[in-house]
Amino acid sequence: MKKISALIFTLLSFIIAQRAFATHLRAGEITAERISNTSLTYRVTLTTYTDEINGRSANEAQEDVDFFPGFINNGVVSYKVARREKVLISPSTVRNTYVTEVTFPGPGLYRVSCGIPNRNEATINLPQPSDAITFFVQTTLVINPDFGLNSTPVLLNIPVDSAATGVRYIHNPGAFDIDGDSLSYRLTIPMEDRMEANGIGAPIDGYRDPSTVGNSPIRNEAGTGPATFRIDPRTGDLIWDAPQREGQYNVAFVVEEWRKAPDGNFLRIGEIVRDMQIIVVDTDNNRPELEVPGDLCIEAGEPFEFDVIGTDEDVDQTLTLSSSGGVYNIDPAGNFQQFVADEAATFSAQSPRPSPIRGTFSWLTNCDHVREQAYDVLFKVEDAPGRFITQLVDIQTVKINVNPPRPRGLQGEENEEGVQLSWLPYADCVRGGKIYIYRKDGCSGLNPGECQQGIPEDWRYELIGEVGLTDTTFLDTDAEQGQIYSYRLVSDIEVSNFNTMLSAPSTEFCIGSELPKRVPVITKVSVTETDEATGQIQVEWSTPIGLDTSEFAGPYQYVISRTTGLGGDNFEEVYRTTTTFDGSADTLFTDTNLNTSGQVYKYKLAFYYEGDQKMGEAPAASSVRTTGTPDDQEIHLFWEANTPWSNENQTHLIYREDKDNPGVFNVIAEVEVTGPNTFDFIDDGTDNYLADGDQSITLENNVQYCYKVETVGIYANEASQFGLLNNFSQEYCIAPADRTPPCALVMNLDNIGCEAANQEDFCGVNAFTNTLSWSNSTANCRTDIIRYNIYFSRYEDGSFEQIGFVAGDKTSYQHVKNATEGFAGCYYVTAVSILEVESEPSNIICADNCDKISFPNVFSPNNDGVNDTFEPMNCPAFIKNIDYEIYNRQGIRIAQGGGQSLSWDGVADNGNAVSPGTYYYSINVEFNRLQETGEVKNYKGYIELIR
Repeated sequence: MKKISALIFTLLSFIIAQRAFATHLRAGEITAERISNTSLTYRVTLTTYTDEINGRSANEAQEDVDFFPGFINNGVVSYKVARREKVLISPSTVRNTYVTEVTFPGPGLYRVSCGIPNRNEATINLPQPSDAITFFVQTTLVINPDFGLNSTPVLLNIPVDSAATGVRYIHNPGAFDIDGDSLSYRLTIPMEDRMEANGIGAPIDGYRDPSTVGNSPIRNEAGTGPATFRIDPRTGDLIWDAPQREGQYNVAFVVEEWRKAPDGNFLRIGEIVRDMQIIVVDTDNNRPELEVPGDLCIEAGEPFEFDVIGTDEDVDQTLTLSSSGGVYNIDPAGNFQQFVADEAATFSAQSPRPSPIRGTFSWLTNCDHVREQAYDVLFKVEDAPGRFITQLVDIQTVKINVNPPRPRGLQGEENEEGVQLSWLPYADCVRGGKIYIYRKDGCSGLNPGECQQGIPEDWRYELIGEVGLTDTTFLDTDAEQGQIYSYRLVSDIEVSNFNTMLSAPSTEFCIGSELPKRVPVITKVSVTETDEATGQIQVEWSTPIGLDTSEFAGPYQYVISRTTGLGGDNFEEVYRTTTTFDGSADTLFTDTNLNTSGQVYKYKLAFYYEGDQKMGEAPAASSVRTTGTPDDQEIHLFWEANTPWSNENQTHLIYREDKDNPGVFNVIAEVEVTGPNTFDFIDDGTDNYLADGDQSITLENNVQYCYKVETVGIYANEASQFGLLNNFSQEYCIAPADRTPPCALVMNLDNIGCEAANQEDFCGVNAFTNTLSWSNSTANCRTDIIRYNIYFSRYEDGSFEQIGFVAGDKTSYQHVKNATEGFAGCYYVTAVSILEVESEPSNIICADNCDKISFPNVFSPNNDGVNDTFEPMNCPAFIKNIDYEIYNRQGIRIAQGGGQSLSWDGVADNGNAVSPGTYYYSINVEFNRLQETGEVKNYKGYIELIR
């Protein structure tokens, strides 16, 4: 009896020990770093996050794990890797790292994986008990010599986070790719280990989307629609809007890595699966909010700085502001790691304090920081509501593009051989590259956009040469003497083994345009009447500069030519006049019957002596063009012009029409224009210019307001004798508009339903049609919907792509599919307002196929055209692959085959027709289902062959 009791005690102790060992995994991922330029050796790291409260003893025992590298080496498929580090990162979570080096046998696709027993308990969106489910993560590497060296991204933000019921939750992994590859993100299902399958995992059967957990109706934070759980494929923001039920959740997503090939296409070269845990609590604490700039572009070498502000409705709480990203050269553990070349960025935040809290991001970039993909910099504000109240955070990611520095200091002079150009030495770039030289006739006065790369095609410059990055001169031997030319430089530097990246165009250098001798110059191109058909522009010019009438005799003529567009060059003569230089008003022309509402007009002036002898031309100048974009009770105005004088470093005036006095415009603002990207102004209704009285108003949405801009410019150098040049744009009218997105929709899906359908139902032309219909999720939704966008993902864990749209007066869409794919796939729909603002996705609904297939028990291969082959009956559908084996009555296999269809003609594999009789079949069918890897079904039976 004592022996039996001891045995029972021993067994119980073993079971308890095993259970303790199996209940601690919260989150984790696998990363890989290429550490050799000559061999395929990688440093592979598994990082896990474990439950310190309920799984401490289990984690203590997890001193090593089994790694599966994705290949077999001398019969070995896995090997043990010891734990390198164990760090307590919070009172409830430990971070563990297991590091090894793997040398892969050759190019190929490898799935490095690891499975560990077991997850921690009480994860409510997993089947229960969740602590009986293994933890499994994998990373895919594509090793290809043509792709060059590659390391996976690193994930700089920990995957254990807190959320609050009813409050929008956001997480970002802080992925950084040291190679500068493009990253994308998609959701997947957490996986469990198939212990018997040698490093192969499977999605957890019974996993629930977190947004479906709770008591119906499950709403988003704003209460305008159903809760959603999604990941932004571009930024990696994981957004749950909003949790309803308290508890612990596990979710997973994939970080995909893409490399740009020489042909411009992107190739997927790897992916990481991150499995993470979210702990949702019920709290009255308000989530803090961050204010950050939008995505930014900077030019390498320029100082760069911006402020970040955190606020909280709970003004008595202390806020902490922090930032992370590869630009800081700090790894997830807070240690130095060289992600970017020196110098790294810095973030200086105020010490923890009540709302508001401020921080400043600074980065002095250089040529080594240039890359095609943006740097993701994550900012986080966290509150401190008290010891027993869960902290809440807001996270925002700013994408920063670092472009190559443009060549600077371009100058030139004319000589007997042509035009000799020179410029300053290029920035210190260790990468190779070129400098391209461009030229066009005349001066452009154009300014590149903030993120411009290369010369815009519509600027109509011609590439005339190229030199190395270290060169500082170029001789244009094709330039004609006395002509006006505009020159620009563009650098093209290497950013990878395959690709280069263009800088923005250099500042323009015009030769022959300083002040043409003996030729007048244009001094005004100002819109005086705005209309689609009867618009007017006033053009003025100077008399010829330095003309000696004794040397160049009359008669003298001015000839005005006109073209449309800022960069237009198809000029046509519109005015010609004779002058005697007697002081009469012959240097002014009013161009009439123009579409000044919709067009920009550009003018050039030629001067003739002795009647038909051309002395030369003045550089062309355009009218000023004002445009704008609406916002909620605000108008954002922009203006531009293409002139030989500079409109920069001047004060421009903004006029707004008096609503009570149509046609009367008042100055409402003085705008200090300092550079190419400062020709803009936001009108919120406030009159900032009080010299003519306070004309402040409240801008109302959907009410039109009219504006015009007065620019101020000056000719450089000696041309400044003409003083300041004032020109008006056309009158531009626009209405503010509410840019809040439409409500998220509630969608339904209807089809014949393969489970309920008979096999014969699949024979129709439109048998496989998914019909989507939708409605607003709440009563108070926007009504200015211009279209609905329909998105589709073939697989449940795949990426969504837009497959169509319908007009805003439609509320349904039919997706007709083929018999192979059938009904399978997932959908969501969005609404788009008249301002092109798109709603959040609707609920996601998926349709699936089934395993409907049947086989005859008799066929007659006698070539009479009837029942000549053994094949599935009644329009078989959804077949991805079908393999068959035919056996005779003695159990000997006589025929086999496979593919997407089955059609056996009664001929054995040896080429002989088999004799009449009874035969047996074994058929394996893999169906196209919602999961990419479908279940294989086996069908066995007999067939009677008759001849």
